[in-house]
Amino acid sequence: MGSAFASQKNAHRGAVLILASGPSSAELDIHRWAGVPIITMNGAVIKLLEASIRPLYYVCSDRSFQEQQPALYEAAVEQAHGLALWPEDIQRLSSRYAGKAYALRKAPRASFRDYFGRDQGQAVRLVSPFSKRARDIGFSKDMDYGVFDVRTVAYICLQLAYHLGFDEIYLAGVDLNVQAPRFYETAPGQSAPCGLDQHLQTRILPAMELAAGVLAAEGRRVVNLSQQSLVPEHVFPRACPHQVQRELNRPQRALAS
Repeated sequence: MGSAFASQKNAHRGAVLILASGPSSAELDIHRWAGVPIITMNGAVIKLLEASIRPLYYVCSDRSFQEQQPALYEAAVEQAHGLALWPEDIQRLSSRYAGKAYALRKAPRASFRDYFGRDQGQAVRLVSPFSKRARDIGFSKDMDYGVFDVRTVAYICLQLAYHLGFDEIYLAGVDLNVQAPRFYETAPGQSAPCGLDQHLQTRILPAMELAAGVLAAEGRRVVNLSQQSLVPEHVFPRACPHQVQRELNRPQRALAS
């Protein structure tokens, strides 16, 4: 169940912050971003909750997260202005959240017709029709068409930011380093299982490169605030978060609406 994303198509413009859970997020002074719409995910939302900042969207594609962190999940669901969840998870929500819940769905499997423009207005796919694995890599331009899940929720957030109309996208905590704990995992043995290492080279990085091309072609800028990210700088240019934060607070700078 849940609402369709169509009503939110190009509802915003300007800057947005995608807040992920890589350790580099700890360097972010989140109070400096209070005036910028924020899309966050899974446990990364704790940084906003602690600062009393409500995310524009909370995205949770990991169905096990709500079982591992039920209190945090419930707080995120309550505080977020919008929710992007799988239909099964929306069905389990209290009815008072129904109006702000939008249903995620996976993009359909590719057929040969897709490589000749059948879904060109809705998605861009990695052109490799003879590779079964690559056939499921793409970038969605329409959340109701479906999202491409390449095993990192940050990629779903990137597709959501596109759908919403943002053209200046900042990535925080998109480190993709399986060896480093999430910024909120500080206790020994607290780290939840992560499959990034299995999919980094085969799915995640090819998808990020595809997304970079799609966004650049439309004049949308993506800036990676993580200096330790495994996403190469030629894919998403990097910037010092402290410098960006200083620019954010200039009175004349209109970031988003």
